[in-house]
Amino acid sequence: MSQIVWWEIETSAPEVFQQFHGALWGWTFEPAFAESELDADYWIIKVDGTGIGGLQRSTSDARPQVGTRLYVEVADLEEALQEVERRGGQVERARTALGGDDRWFGTALDPVGVSFGLWTSHPPASAPGRSRGSRSCG
Repeated sequence: MSQIVWWEIETSAPEVFQQFHGALWGWTFEPAFAESELDADYWIIKVDGTGIGGLQRSTSDARPQVGTRLYVEVADLEEALQEVERRGGQVERARTALGGDDRWFGTALDPVGVSFGLWTSHPPASAPGRSRGSRSCG
């Protein structure tokens, strides 16, 4: 069974979010991924030094849609994104590297427009020296 492995909040005012939720829950915020392919204002939300989620500055001043983006771990990111499309969803972001050799993600919309993420620690299936293995989305 697939597991939820990450969640994130997107807002045009991450400083306000940090102040409010830091005070309310005791969360701390560590800047991350500035030098990665993501190239965004992004913070890891932490509790007692452990990352529990992410906070990203929105590229728009528009009010964010209500909700939290959940990330589900998959073995084969490209196959999972293809399955999203086969089932009537839409890929928002194809494989994106976050640095290192074990952190990639993509995002998608389900048929009603809910955004969610897919996370993998596996390089692309077409990477040299990688066997295809299971094509399972979970």
